Amino acid sequence: MPGHEHVHGPDCDHDHDHDHDHGHVHGPDCDHDHGPAPYVRTAPKIGRNDPCPCGSGKKYKKCHDA
Repeated sequence: MPGHEHVHGPDCDHDHDHDHDHGHVHGPDCDHDHGPAPYVRTAPKIGRNDPCPCGSGKKYKKCHDA
């Protein structure tokens, strides 16, 4: 159907024996912008019910998460 995105599935009626690789490989040699890198946490996540790391003795949710 013109104007509709083609989705491969059980009702797809065209030949799938062709190569879908169009010469672009995502990886370390990829040269186009993929947006910002995902955030990577450096320290373990503090749970809301864990003791607050400030040393108050309170739960994090009652101290610094409030």
